[in-house]
Amino acid sequence: MDLLRISIIGIDGSGKSSTTLRAIHSLSYQFSICKTGRNPFSIWKGDIFYCLPKVANFFEGLFKRVDATKKRKWIGLTRLLFVFFQGWLERYMIQKYHPGLVMAARCMIIDSAIYSDFYYPWISRRMAIESKLRVAQRYSRLPFRDLYFFLDTPIETATERIYKRISDAHPEVNYGRDYWLHLHEREESLRALDQKFRMTLQVAQIKASFKIVEIDTTKQTEEQVSKMVSEYSTNFCQGHPFEKWIRI
Repeated sequence: MDLLRISIIGIDGSGKSSTTLRAIHSLSYQFSICKTGRNPFSIWKGDIFYCLPKVANFFEGLFKRVDATKKRKWIGLTRLLFVFFQGWLERYMIQKYHPGLVMAARCMIIDSAIYSDFYYPWISRRMAIESKLRVAQRYSRLPFRDLYFFLDTPIETATERIYKRISDAHPEVNYGRDYWLHLHEREESLRALDQKFRMTLQVAQIKASFKIVEIDTTKQTEEQVSKMVSEYSTNFCQGHPFEKWIRI
């Protein structure tokens, strides 16, 4: 089987990270997988081998420190550094582990093009979507993924999940959970993000011949969503015919 790249994307609070981890663990009994992005690892038949954990911990610590400053430019700069690093990391992991699949929550091209509006609005909003995608691809030095899972999640549900995550991470906080929200985690921002994801995917699909499976997360539990990701990924890897954009 040729190497295939898969990303699970969606607005903040859509369940990308947990869904990705569940799906990867299930798929690892069929394929050798490299999980890129934050806390990267290789997995085969449930056995996990963490890749460059010191570097991963460095980025996690950096994100926490810079996010706490609430300074848009500095936060954006750390994300740019991370995207640039991912371009090197993916090639490194492929050479080291020889996976059949590369999977991640987020896409360094699609997400970078979208979130640039939050970190560098004075530059990004002057650019067309095509230009943002072209710049993001050139900077990341990565190809588009072969298959995207777009988690369609109501704004209210996403907001509840975000607040729960904050409460779990900061149980001692008594001066309001909004303090811990990222720049793009407020309701109005989430609504804008949902539209940007749909528009950007449509434009990118003209540029690259990838497939999209859009999953309505209100109809299934998180476990069911991850099972659907696993099943569609397996079918895709086995060469079963797909429509260009499937909505389920």
